[in-house]
Amino acid sequence: MATLNKDILLYISQEFGNNSNPLFSCLLINKLWFETFVSILWKEPWKFLNESQERVFLLFNTIILHLSEDSKKLLASQGILNLSSLQQKPLINYISYCNKLDLNFVNIYIQLLTGSSEEFDYQRYFIEQEIYKLFMSKCLNLRYLKLENQCFNHQLHHFPGANTCLPELVHLQCTTNVDSEIFFGLSLICKKIEKISIISFLNENLGLNRLIDVQENLNYFRFEIDRFKEKNYKRKDTCKGLGNSIMKHSNNIIHFKVTLDYEIDFPPIEFYQKFINLKTLSLYNNGRIRNCFDSRFLFLNCPKLEILQIGRVSQFVLSNIISKTEGSLWYIRAGYTYDENQSKELIRTIYQYCPDLCNIYLVIDDQDFEELQQLLMKCKNLFEIILQSHKRGKLMSNGSILLDLLVRYAPINLEEIELVSNWEITVNDLEKFLKNWAHRENPLEFRIRHVPSITDEHLKILDTYKEKGIIKLFKNMEKS
Repeated sequence: MATLNKDILLYISQEFGNNSNPLFSCLLINKLWFETFVSILWKEPWKFLNESQERVFLLFNTIILHLSEDSKKLLASQGILNLSSLQQKPLINYISYCNKLDLNFVNIYIQLLTGSSEEFDYQRYFIEQEIYKLFMSKCLNLRYLKLENQCFNHQLHHFPGANTCLPELVHLQCTTNVDSEIFFGLSLICKKIEKISIISFLNENLGLNRLIDVQENLNYFRFEIDRFKEKNYKRKDTCKGLGNSIMKHSNNIIHFKVTLDYEIDFPPIEFYQKFINLKTLSLYNNGRIRNCFDSRFLFLNCPKLEILQIGRVSQFVLSNIISKTEGSLWYIRAGYTYDENQSKELIRTIYQYCPDLCNIYLVIDDQDFEELQQLLMKCKNLFEIILQSHKRGKLMSNGSILLDLLVRYAPINLEEIELVSNWEITVNDLEKFLKNWAHRENPLEFRIRHVPSITDEHLKILDTYKEKGIIKLFKNMEKS
């Protein structure tokens, strides 16, 4: 084990995920292991904190040991830190390994250190300044920056080392209530951002708009509206400047995820016509009005689309979107109102235009079984299917026919089935289905959600077939 090369060690580290304990153990093996795993731990130290105040405090107690002598003397003169406790200097520049900076944890540490009283505002300002100055001077290649504190008021680009630290930034996560001047400053240095994730407080931020304007290869954009913002703050033109900035990248953006709000004019109508290179499209309706964006969704033309997530859309418009794709669409999650006059056409459109379909969610009724059979037969790569019954109240859809269709016509790749809502499934239906599934090569992950016909007898049968290895996992999604 100790003779493994660095590439193998890096591969092994991926198996540990966010569990820091095995990574710490690996530091003790030998010099190569230490050098490899210390770089992994400090690449993104924040992900191992788990919101533990004790861990935050311990981490930053190590970080401030890297402060320059001038910074230490400044903080000691302000009564913030004890100079004698900062004499020890780390043997390794741990900060140099850090390429992901989450400023929220800086704020948490300073609150722990000084408390929240306003009388310590000046102390908080000084220690913030010195910590940010430290990261700008010691981080050699910052790739990710999380900036979500509206009280943040330090111009990062003015700190020594910013011209080395910030130019390679590729991912920014921020809120619109951060001072506009901060973003104006970043726009002078950061030109290579590829991913921007924004939480909007429905205020126009000219600096953020400018930062988006100057990017050379922006390909991922995510926009969420803060849920707690009062409605009287909403204005149609709130995000107009942001919309104009995004439109400048219409040819480059391939991943677009947005929370829609009927009262906010974002994204602009031009978006639906010009973003033809999208591969991922997620449009979530933040309001309660169904199909209120249908008139805009009709303009969508995404021939290269691979992943579609969309809410509160009519089946007619959903069919229209899918029919404009060119065969790459493999993942569909759509919240739509069932229409018995459109349901068959929707399923038909899916299996005609999505030959590589892997994951699908459908709301169906008994009348749709024939088209469902065709979908199962033609979409050979189907791996997961979620089927919701259209029936409500005491009415039940025919679960017996459904299970028979699934076991007879589902492609060999299908391994995950989830049934939602009012399916009538008897104990005999379930046992017959599982007996027949036993002839398949791959074990089944079987999930249910709000299926009233499932009883304790059904659960016993599921446990039996799980013991036999025919079911690899069973989940009642109401209890998970």
